Amino acid sequence: MALWMNGVFGHELYSGIHEWLIESSAAWRIKFVTMPDTFRRSFAWLRRIGTLDGVISHFGTESDLGEAADAGIPVVVVTPDGDGLTDPAHKRTGVFLDYAELGRAALGHFLSRSGFRSFGYVEHPTLSRWTTARGDAFGAALAERGLKLNRFAHRRFGGTDYAALGAWLRALEKPAAVLCANDDVAVDAVNVCERAGVAVPRDVAVLGMDDNPLHCGNSVPNLSSIHFDARKAGRLAAETLAGMMDGLPVPETPPRYGVLRIAQRASTGTVSTAGALVQKALDYIESHACQGATTADVVRHLGVSYALATMRFREANGKSILDAVMERRVEEAKTLLRETDKPVGEIARESGFSGAGPFCRAFRAATGLAPGRYRQSRESS
Repeated sequence: MALWMNGVFGHELYSGIHEWLIESSAAWRIKFVTMPDTFRRSFAWLRRIGTLDGVISHFGTESDLGEAADAGIPVVVVTPDGDGLTDPAHKRTGVFLDYAELGRAALGHFLSRSGFRSFGYVEHPTLSRWTTARGDAFGAALAERGLKLNRFAHRRFGGTDYAALGAWLRALEKPAAVLCANDDVAVDAVNVCERAGVAVPRDVAVLGMDDNPLHCGNSVPNLSSIHFDARKAGRLAAETLAGMMDGLPVPETPPRYGVLRIAQRASTGTVSTAGALVQKALDYIESHACQGATTADVVRHLGVSYALATMRFREANGKSILDAVMERRVEEAKTLLRETDKPVGEIARESGFSGAGPFCRAFRAATGLAPGRYRQSRESS
């Protein structure tokens, strides 16, 4: 098991693995490798003594993991760039971040505040696949609401271009909401704002990712950050590896983890009354849309008038409450169609629809495909 253990994600990833092992009574003997440069030596030694049956890697590289694949040893990758390391033919898959959920969560956090006139994303200077993907996800969430993303990409590899970042931050239309590739980048952005005479969060609200307390607590102001569901990632990794070691095929669709919470601190400011109302509605829709919740149920939960609830929701999201409910139901149906063999009628009920007819009509309107055709297209891809 190769894990970064100097950060929140690595510790919580292992906690999830440990929880799954206890619950499943799996008798694994685990060898920890906590630094990348010792992975290959540990791998070779375990192979030599014949005690290596599977690998969960948090930092594996193509060359390191290639040796495991050549030896026929199943590998589950849990890395930011893991999507590029999958290789089902050689028993290698992964547990990856749900980027779409990340984008929606970040935007929802900003929309719970009010008055932003521009939105930005600061990439990591390594320019790795994961930093681009995180920005793309945020941009896609904004585009769904007719909003534009301003991106800052470093001009040189491996180092923050402080002067260029300062100029970019000053040029944003204020007030601006800025998402950063991780907490390291977010701390740099906060510090650059101070030097550039840009007030945080009044002029620019800054949101990081990873929720590393060393970064978030030492930033001035303290840094708000996205906390990923690493425990879920660990549980999924252990479950997937166990199946592969038992001879099950590599999952066609790698499982994904999402956002556990967003730690609210001073760098993104306080929640506005209107923003809090909309976020409360979104949270309710996320939890209850697939249980048959209607627009009236959402409004009742908010405790305000129908007119106020629907007006505030459309102002913030560019769509009606009913649109958001239907989107949540369709997304749930997509997941069930991809990951289960349940019949359409059962999927309709579990997604919150009143029956197969309304479900099929809504699904076709949203995707352009009938549910059965969508399932076939996923199976053949």
